Amino acid sequence: MIKILIFAPLALENGRGGELSTIELASGLKNYYYIALVDTNKTYSKKLLSKKFIEERLRDIRRKRINFAMLSISNKHIAIPYPLDFFKLFKIINRNNVVYFSLSGIGMNLLFIIYYILSPRTKFIVGHRLPLYSKKRLSLYNIRLKISFILLSLFKKRLFHHTISFRRKKFLESFFEQDKIFHIRHCVEIDRYMQNNEKEYKRNKNNNLKFIYVGYLDSDDKGIDVLLDGIDKFLEAKVNLKIFFEFCGKGPLESDVIKLEKKYPQYVKFHGYISYEKIPEFYKRNDVFLFTSRREAFGRVIIEALAAELLILCTKTIGSNEILNGKEFAFFLNELTAREIQGKINEIYKFWIEKPKEVRALQISAKDYAFQKYDYSNELNGFLNMFKEIYPYK
Repeated sequence: MIKILIFAPLALENGRGGELSTIELASGLKNYYYIALVDTNKTYSKKLLSKKFIEERLRDIRRKRINFAMLSISNKHIAIPYPLDFFKLFKIINRNNVVYFSLSGIGMNLLFIIYYILSPRTKFIVGHRLPLYSKKRLSLYNIRLKISFILLSLFKKRLFHHTISFRRKKFLESFFEQDKIFHIRHCVEIDRYMQNNEKEYKRNKNNNLKFIYVGYLDSDDKGIDVLLDGIDKFLEAKVNLKIFFEFCGKGPLESDVIKLEKKYPQYVKFHGYISYEKIPEFYKRNDVFLFTSRREAFGRVIIEALAAELLILCTKTIGSNEILNGKEFAFFLNELTAREIQGKINEIYKFWIEKPKEVRALQISAKDYAFQKYDYSNELNGFLNMFKEIYPYK
């Protein structure tokens, strides 16, 4: 049986989209291949997934950890593997037929280029999950990404590519051979969002239109500062509203969310971090999902929200465009500004007041769309087909 190593550049305990995807992928493939999973000691801040949860999901999958020395220079973080861990990972790679790793910083990509050279019998797959570009001029993010592409393009024989975005696939074809690029849509475990009569959450409790944000609370990537300003402007201009806003997550702008909650306690509630196991409950009791990312390669939260029967208010990112373009249950922001958010919330609120049956029909349509197109079984089948092409088992 083929041996496959899945490498996560961060500790699984970070619990963000990439780590959850890694856990799902390893769990899904273990019935078909020998799976080994390696993560690192690198964390953002607070750990969001418990050790118990990870162990329950991985069960008998072999998991190893590689330790990096963390250096900070001029607010830039540099991670260097300890010598013993460098060789430890090399030995693990040599024991596997295929290695799947995610595109990361230049340093991590260089590390895997070294392993590629040192492991002539192993095939490597690069997972392209990062946003395609930053809109900021002269962005270091864009420069680092292009350097990584150029470096990887020098090694083509045993190097393959997986992308969750069709647009990214077309972009990669400028650097790599088309038959070595696999487009597999990111999906979610839909059964977590199926209705359960014992734990049914009634919509529109107190007859309110309910909005929810789930995710990291920052400005650079998620645009939370603009979202909060837009909600503030909307609430400031209205009185006696049948509306409510919930926020779930952690991040540097937590204090800003708390300030808005204190200013409008009857309209805003901040829950802090909600565990992965409980988050479907919060989706299900709301009506509209708030997505204000400045850049996003895909956005699994959008799929989760659709599966929970939510309308989507969102920015135009590569991921949201690919998932939602042309869908009536999606309300796109023309630009990420407080005035635009204020106007779009007002539009949805008016729609809900005047045509509640049409709103409900769109919510059901959103769920049906997610269940049909983004069930995790579709993603798993895509990976199985990819591995069969890359390493046919005889």
